[in-house]
Amino acid sequence: MVMEVDPKVGGRITALRYEGKNFLTGRDVHPDYWGSTLWPSPQKEWGGSVPAELDSLPYTVEVKKEVIKMVSRKDAKFGYVFSKEIFGDRKNKYFSLKYTITNQSDQVRNVAPWEVTRVHTKGLAFYPKGTGERRGNLASLAEDKDGITWFNYKEDKIPATHNKFFADGSEGWVAQVNDDVILIKKFPDIAADKAAPAESEIEVYTNPGKSYVEIEQQGAYEKLQPGASLTWEIKWFLRKIPATINREAGSTDLVSYVRKILE
Repeated sequence: MVMEVDPKVGGRITALRYEGKNFLTGRDVHPDYWGSTLWPSPQKEWGGSVPAELDSLPYTVEVKKEVIKMVSRKDAKFGYVFSKEIFGDRKNKYFSLKYTITNQSDQVRNVAPWEVTRVHTKGLAFYPKGTGERRGNLASLAEDKDGITWFNYKEDKIPATHNKFFADGSEGWVAQVNDDVILIKKFPDIAADKAAPAESEIEVYTNPGKSYVEIEQQGAYEKLQPGASLTWEIKWFLRKIPATINREAGSTDLVSYVRKILE
């Protein structure tokens, strides 16, 4: 299992490889939206373009005791500084990602952390359902079974437009299966009313070109005084699914497999 990051491109996670194959999408799929990154939420505050200082311009980088730490410039619009600390736990076989958002402006800011991970199409996303109902133009293409929400990417049913659904989760994880490999993202679960305005804990997006899928999760919406920070810690587990486990939507064996890994 190999994770690759590039401080020169917004401190982005550029690849996540199992046996050499990249689970994430690259520049060849889309010149701007590829790999995995951190965004500030809600989107309505910045519109269609994330501040470049946070998403695409170079970060500083240092490595101490096998921890990679990358720090952004202060963005000109909000005064945020992003820090990303990444560590590979060899014993327990996961990647630890510690995100910090610092308000270096002279105004109070309200923000939630938002991890946006781009993966290949034709996969299967699933997570434990939370409270309320899904919303968004992609909501009807997901289904609930035994407390789990499943989104099986079927290209012929995906409209050639910007598609998304928003939902509350539970248990604090979301998983994506492509072929026989699974990525599980573990994060602090939040109540539905702690999400940023017009956002949700779990979000799934498909692009008009039908070339990638975004598996997204968000942390709690917090008020940051000038100089204050919030920290959000995520764990990524990348595994090859045993051949004995059913990988289809609704598989109770697959859900049990994920929960066992996260114990």
